[in-house]
Amino acid sequence: MPALDEDLIRDLLHRYTDHVRPPAFVAREVVLRHRRRQRRRQVVSVAATGAALGTAVGVLATVPGHHSPAPGRRPPEIRLTADQRVLYHLSSVAAAQPRRAGRYAVMVTEGPHLKDTSVIDSRTGSMWSYQKGGDGNPSGKGFTAHYSPTSAQFAAMPTSVAGLRAILISQWDAQNKPVRDPLRATGPSVRPIPLHVSADDKVFQQASYLLWNPLVGPALRSALYKVLAAVPGVTVNPSARDGIGRPAVEISRVDNSGFPGGKPDGIRYATYESRSTGAVLESTVTYPPGSDVVTPQDPAGSGTVVDKTVYLSVTWDRAVPADPYRS
Repeated sequence: MPALDEDLIRDLLHRYTDHVRPPAFVAREVVLRHRRRQRRRQVVSVAATGAALGTAVGVLATVPGHHSPAPGRRPPEIRLTADQRVLYHLSSVAAAQPRRAGRYAVMVTEGPHLKDTSVIDSRTGSMWSYQKGGDGNPSGKGFTAHYSPTSAQFAAMPTSVAGLRAILISQWDAQNKPVRDPLRATGPSVRPIPLHVSADDKVFQQASYLLWNPLVGPALRSALYKVLAAVPGVTVNPSARDGIGRPAVEISRVDNSGFPGGKPDGIRYATYESRSTGAVLESTVTYPPGSDVVTPQDPAGSGTVVDKTVYLSVTWDRAVPADPYRS
């Protein structure tokens, strides 16, 4: 884990002292005091995080309306969990990646009986899709205008934990609005999504969705890992492997969404990240028995179904490549 910086302290202050709402000078004072004490010494332990935040509590006690700890009692230390340390490490790794040269991101993926090459224009967000079918799935190609936000739009997104979390929730809400059924004269027809979706469910789903996109730059990718570190229920396996055996960090969460009066759906979302770059290697959605997800092997939709996408490679080009599966 890298030395503490303003971002880490600010993120932790926001998560653990949000109800206090101190003046803006507090975070600056924490950093200055900490750096004066630790000058010429690299901070290498998570305990230092707690020490810095202990200083923060002391500073907050000087704010009118707040009380100092009882004499002889130390302010409580706040430590990152093991999972959070892994996510902050991924954040640092992602932030250190260079920006790619070229206008078009060329991403090769595979799923059950399919192989796809997607070409995304970083300036317009438009996408060319080439598909190699198999086991009854057809080969083909297609084009979707403005499929993705552009690189510039991603770069304009906030990178603070609070700001990015709010944006992710608003994006989820905008993408899952009720839509009108053209066959009905009046009244909306709601898309087949859970009716009760918590803010944490939305943040995890949306952050996982953004991480696969190759147009997401190093700063935003780094911030997404920090946001995930603050979502309750996130589980991290730093010793995982993706579907083709590559070493990976698995980040997962069981969705708590559900219909009113019913039990949570129990859908498990997982994303597998490269330990060395922070790039996505694989994403999975696991539907438990009874989710009514139908497959050729389970036409009744009564068993567990895993929807898996493996990200084989991402390269960059100055022109749209030809269909690689054309015979």
